[in-house]
Amino acid sequence: MTSYKYQRHEQPVIGIALSNRANANLLRRMLGHDVLIQEALFNDADLDTDLIVADTALLQHHHQKILELRNQAAPTILPVLLVTDSRSQIPPRIIAELGISVDDILRIPTTQAEMKSRINNLLRLRDLSRQQEHSRRQLMSVVSALRTLNACDSVVVRSNSEEEMLSSLCQTIVDEENYDLAWVGFASDQDDKPIQVQACAGPATAFLTHLQLGWGQDLKGSGTVGQSLRTGKKRIVNHIDKEPSLAHLKERARLHGLASAITLPLIFESGPPGCLTIYSRTPEHFGEEECQLLERLADNLVFGLNALRTLRESQRQSDRIQYLASTDALTGLPNRRHLIHFLNDKLDAAEHSDTSGAVLFIDLDRFKLINDALGHEVGDHVLIEIGQRLLNTVRDADQVIRQGGDEFLVLMNHDPRQGGVSTREQIITNACTLANRIIAHLAEPFMEGGFTHHIGASIGISLYPDHGRNATMLIENADKAMFEAKRQGGNRYLLFSEDLSASRQHRFAMESRLRDALENKEFELHYQPIFELDSCKIAAVEALIRWPQANGDILMPMAFMPIVEETGMIKPLGDWVLETAAQQLSVWHDKGYMLEMAVNVSLNQLHSGCIAERFAALVRPHVHPRWIHLEVTENTLMTDPETIETLLENLHGQGFQLAIDDFGTGYSSLSRLQHLSIQTLKIDRSFISELGQPDSKGAALVSIIHEMASSLNLHTIAEGIETDEQRRLLLETTSRHGWGQGFWFSRALPAHELEARLKGEKASQPAGHADRAVPGR
Repeated sequence: MTSYKYQRHEQPVIGIALSNRANANLLRRMLGHDVLIQEALFNDADLDTDLIVADTALLQHHHQKILELRNQAAPTILPVLLVTDSRSQIPPRIIAELGISVDDILRIPTTQAEMKSRINNLLRLRDLSRQQEHSRRQLMSVVSALRTLNACDSVVVRSNSEEEMLSSLCQTIVDEENYDLAWVGFASDQDDKPIQVQACAGPATAFLTHLQLGWGQDLKGSGTVGQSLRTGKKRIVNHIDKEPSLAHLKERARLHGLASAITLPLIFESGPPGCLTIYSRTPEHFGEEECQLLERLADNLVFGLNALRTLRESQRQSDRIQYLASTDALTGLPNRRHLIHFLNDKLDAAEHSDTSGAVLFIDLDRFKLINDALGHEVGDHVLIEIGQRLLNTVRDADQVIRQGGDEFLVLMNHDPRQGGVSTREQIITNACTLANRIIAHLAEPFMEGGFTHHIGASIGISLYPDHGRNATMLIENADKAMFEAKRQGGNRYLLFSEDLSASRQHRFAMESRLRDALENKEFELHYQPIFELDSCKIAAVEALIRWPQANGDILMPMAFMPIVEETGMIKPLGDWVLETAAQQLSVWHDKGYMLEMAVNVSLNQLHSGCIAERFAALVRPHVHPRWIHLEVTENTLMTDPETIETLLENLHGQGFQLAIDDFGTGYSSLSRLQHLSIQTLKIDRSFISELGQPDSKGAALVSIIHEMASSLNLHTIAEGIETDEQRRLLLETTSRHGWGQGFWFSRALPAHELEARLKGEKASQPAGHADRAVPGR
């Protein structure tokens, strides 16, 4: 096997075709010295490459050359690993290239372990294809050699297994040559070096009963059989009764009428050696010509066994290649490539029968938070558990596939030949029932990394053959339905319809515009005053993001923030909001307006990695973190309480003030509330709107919240104040100590408008009135 390229180079050769030089350098650093890296697709050395790593741009640009290189390498596989940005959607045309010009897709950023694992799998795939080709050529040579031999040729060629070949050959030897006993055995590497008899034939087979044979230096290996195995040479005994080394077998041979014997060593390309031993009742039976014939027969047997073993190994390697190509390495589930082949077969069958079914596209909700917070190892364990839950949820006839990342697919089959109704309505009912079961089972808590995790699932459903003429289209349409289900809040399923395509296109257009806006700094902050309920003086402001449009309109957060969260843009945009707010606060402090600043923080931001240190680094060049209030919603606290509690403690340790936004709308535990590092409760606007209403319990509820906050030494801010009556009732309820926020006092204002209001407020302040001290919260 010295023809293998990796043995010539001693290191696998990886060709990189990455348009981003930084990604190329990162790849070199991650792979280190384990491989030899060279530029690909730009010179004549590509034929010496073991693997090509390319990005989308160069894959498309050099698509034809990649196909030519793969064709030139055939039947050896030249694998191609496509590297794509995890923040962007993989275009359908790239997905369609899987198995054609691409063998695997790796989304970056990723870990070094994941990168090496993917590359090693593809190199193993290439090596196995090399070995299979080598085995194929070797088998052709063996078959050709077998055809030139005449002795026992039909037995060797017709045998389908070692057992059959050995048994038939022993019987043929005995039948054709009238020998009394023929047997084949193989050396064992056990401590006592026994010889294990695999096949025997002849009237004297009882000679072998309870006979202990060996190939060591002891008594069992002292005979001619042991000598032959040790030396690799044939051994002839013309008179068993006169052979000193067989003295211990003399009486046994006489009882069975055995007078002479020959042992022929069987030396194989791999595996333990063996021997063919033949006995005759005639002394000096084995003359020169007969010995030559038997040696040819032994050679035939060696060729035949090598051929069978080569064929068996070739089949094993072929099965292994097929397994690697169609199975997800992490979960052991079939992968997307398997599904495409299988589903296309189903669609072909559907054209000639009533075969139908559904594709369920499953995307996990909140999985990225676990992966980012606790690491890929914990994430991998969760993915394996999810695969098992799905297998336990679907029917035996259904298939569970891992698409990649946190995406799974279920192929729900229905074949009318197996009985049951196959109307479209019934298929939809069955698919929806299965989707509900999946959502319920995945909603059950996961215990990993010492924490309890809650994961939801958004599921899109497409029907075949209704929603696609091929597998790729069916999967894409199920993906569209899944995306809409996630957009509607997740933890639900949705059936594909043509209207979703237009919605998806609008969403992609919005995502593209958002990326441009982020890069071009098109966003701006408005600031809504937070005022003292008794004096109506501005005490703090809340920073709220706005997106000005070219036509003069201003988009509010609800129009674009869901896409920002889904695409991962929340991290850079959130960092920009925090730093910009801190910069503006510094400007106001320099002018004597000693305000505090509230900034909203989402769940995805909390799990974006090193948040406490990163936020502090953004704020400290401008103001101390104690001037910044970070607001998280009550529902955010309950997604993963232990993890969130730790993150909030880290933020408070950096000096930030913390507030619970929309308090009263979630299900936070009061016992946990006293242990959280928070200083402020923002009472949800739904309670404030009830103030002053007939038969309303709003005032009582606000009073309870305020009293609870006071007992925990927490400050309160009432949100959504829209009338002076609400403000006065809050004054009575909160003992004149609270703050408020709402349109009654002011909408969110651009910085310059708010500053003008601050100037007016300062001008009306009595002379000698001291600046307000910052509350100790």
